[in-house]
Order: sequence, then structure tokens, then C-alpha cells
Amino acid sequence: MCDPMNPRRFQSLILACGLAIACGSARAEFTQNDLQIAGRALGFLDNPLSGDIDAGIVYAPGDPQSVREAEALKALLGQGLRVGNITLKPVLVPVADVGHANVTILLLTDGVTSVEAKAVTDAAKAKRTACITTDLAQVRNGVCAMGVRAQPRVEILVNRTAALSTGLSFSVVFRMMITET
Repeated sequence: MCDPMNPRRFQSLILACGLAIACGSARAEFTQNDLQIAGRALGFLDNPLSGDIDAGIVYAPGDPQSVREAEALKALLGQGLRVGNITLKPVLVPVADVGHANVTILLLTDGVTSVEAKAVTDAAKAKRTACITTDLAQVRNGVCAMGVRAQPRVEILVNRTAALSTGLSFSVVFRMMITET
């Protein structure tokens, strides 16, 4: 326990708490490796995607960090990122427009509120398209069907209910390599 009368210890405790809070709220943005993993995973669908794929980058315009992440993701994809048999072509999609976006998959950035997340879930179901994110909590909550992370170790999480509701069916071999919720 920290003696509040000892100013050095008290300051250290406050600093440690501040760092813990800052680190706990850190967001996971898509990286080049995350995109490679996501693209490869799409090759394990029972009906694998191929060719040019319009990847809708869904972001919250009211959240500056979400906007920055969307722009960074668009830059990572460039004019198109080739992964296996597909080329991911970026299309920026404000979350309010997700239901009208003409895209093949959805890449969900951070900063989308729980109210906005419902629109993403509804759009993925209606379009019968994959929603992919690096925010594994959004997968556990059923917003997106698939979550990917390359760091600190490769993780692929699939929400079985969300996947079924969007018509995504993965091969048995792939399902043996991933975590399903």
C-alpha cells in the first residue's frame, strides 16, 4: 500500500495509474500484416472470393481517430493490395452510409459507437458480406464476423453467429486453425 504522506510514492502511483489507463484504452489499427491475414482468411470461405474486391473502410466521421485510421487504412491499401487470389480496393464509407455502400467486404475501424455498430451489423446481414476488424471485442459482441490481429501473435477470431447471419461459411480445415465464439 502507498503511504499518502510520501509524495514520491504517491506521484509514482498516480503516474502508474495514468499509464495503465492510457494503455488500456489504446486502439488497435489495421496493419499491413492484419490485411494480409484477413485476405488469406477470405480464401478459406466455402465460396472463396477472387479478383478485385471493393473493401469498404467503415469509419465514424465524428471521431477524429477513426477518420485518421480510415485514411491510414486507405493508404495501406493504395490502389489495391493483392493478397492471394484477391485484390483489396479501398472505398471510404462513413458509418451512416454503410447500408448503401456498394462494397464486397467491410473493414471496421475503431471509434464506431454501439449505436452505429448496429447499422454495420444490419448492413453486413443485408448484403451478406464479411465484416472484418482488428477490434476483437466487436467480434465477440457480434458486430463483425471476423477479427484479425498480427501482433503480438497471429489471432483470427470468428463469431459463428455473425458469420452464419451474413452467409459466411469457412472450410473445415480453416475452422480447425481459428478461434470461434
